[in-house]
Amino acid sequence: MVVEVIGGLITGSLALLADAGHMLTDAAAIALAFFAMWISSRPASTATTFGFHRTEILAALLNTLSLWVIAGWIFLEAYRRLFVESPQLEDLWLLFGVGTAGLLTNIVAAWVLHRAAGESLNVEGALQHVIGDLLGSVGVIIAAILIIAFEWWIADPIISVIIGLLILRSSWSLFMRVFRVLLEGTPDNVDIYYICSEMEDVEGVTLVHDVHAWTITSGYNAFTAHVFISPSQTGRQEEILRQLRRIVYAHGLNHVTIQVEMSAAECTGERHHVEHLQARMMSQLS
Repeated sequence: MVVEVIGGLITGSLALLADAGHMLTDAAAIALAFFAMWISSRPASTATTFGFHRTEILAALLNTLSLWVIAGWIFLEAYRRLFVESPQLEDLWLLFGVGTAGLLTNIVAAWVLHRAAGESLNVEGALQHVIGDLLGSVGVIIAAILIIAFEWWIADPIISVIIGLLILRSSWSLFMRVFRVLLEGTPDNVDIYYICSEMEDVEGVTLVHDVHAWTITSGYNAFTAHVFISPSQTGRQEEILRQLRRIVYAHGLNHVTIQVEMSAAECTGERHHVEHLQARMMSQLS
């Protein structure tokens, strides 16, 4: 990062300065990721019954928003250089050399983070920063080649805009995943209709309703449901409950709460969420 800052000031390259600025936020992103991991390891309490696991999601959100701020600055500076003033770049071979060094560094960093990114949105947020840096280094090299070979001075701000667009594109999917978790949406790998159908196939179960599934943090999903059991199965409640739990756990859900009910009078005023019945009926008709 320090080398890119010095190189950007000497050469006047926006692409190099943009990459350096992005690398600065990378350092902050990785520090934030470590901080979130430390906080989330703290035990739960009566005030925070799920602990601090959601800190990981908030850190990923902050990383995403910081990427958008960087992209906005790149677009603003590129506009100024394209339409307001067009500064000439100097020491183009230095520009090429620094870009190449940055590319090699970011390849190593991306490889290190990639191994754990699939297990944590927090680490994935840090990885997206490094990938943005990697793309920035590629852009710096391309801009240097175009200017050296063809004297296309506008290549520097144009490449910078492309880098900004790539940063936005790479961060959007992460943002949508974080947004889904914060809305407590159903995890992507969970089919509520299928789970409810399996549960209702258990002997003695009349209806599964008031179903909720959400993600607390990466790899930790919760599930709650109310289950009507036939009054004739009163003596089998514990056995039925064990079967239902095994079904839910088999779908990758970790924190499972199932409330057994004998009549609808026990859950008046609640939204019952029984759309799976309609979906099941339509499936049988087709």
